[in-house]
Amino acid sequence: MPNAHCSNCCPVEKPKPEVPAPWPLSALVWLTIICGTGTGLYALVMWMASSLF
Repeated sequence: MPNAHCSNCCPVEKPKPEVPAPWPLSALVWLTIICGTGTGLYALVMWMASSLF
């Protein structure tokens, strides 16, 4: 059992949970470029497939 006197003079603070760092702007830009390219490629393939039939 902890000493009551010690806990009164030196309160022990609980550690704060770690908060993940936000993504840097360059990562978000690259993610947008990759998703936009993938969406455009998908649309192009669907357009080509529909024009064949």
